[in-house]
Amino acid sequence: MNDQAVKKILVVDDEEDVRVYLTTLLEDNGYQTMQATDGDVAFRMVHEDPPDLITLDLQMPNETGTRFFRMLMKDKEHRGIPVIVISGLAGRHLAVGDARAVFDKPVDKDELLAKVREIIG
Repeated sequence: MNDQAVKKILVVDDEEDVRVYLTTLLEDNGYQTMQATDGDVAFRMVHEDPPDLITLDLQMPNETGTRFFRMLMKDKEHRGIPVIVISGLAGRHLAVGDARAVFDKPVDKDELLAKVREIIG
């Protein structure tokens, strides 16, 4: 991951309005974004074009967010990609210690941006 390059963030959420909000917020603050609507798509994207950071909603249909997180943590090549979990209150208990941060929805934009900057600059 090149410190000089624009940092790339993969936004994983099944809710379009949340994806749009997060991608707009991140892009307005100088980050490049990619979007995935579920964990299965996100896992393929990570292998095709690894991001510098992932924001992840754990509560998605068919548990794809939770499954993606577990698969990522077992993936030797990509498990070092930092993950910020952004999920409803019910999803909080699913976040394991490997997440770099956990935020409830709706996420506070200033807190999220501060954490993103802390993790990837």
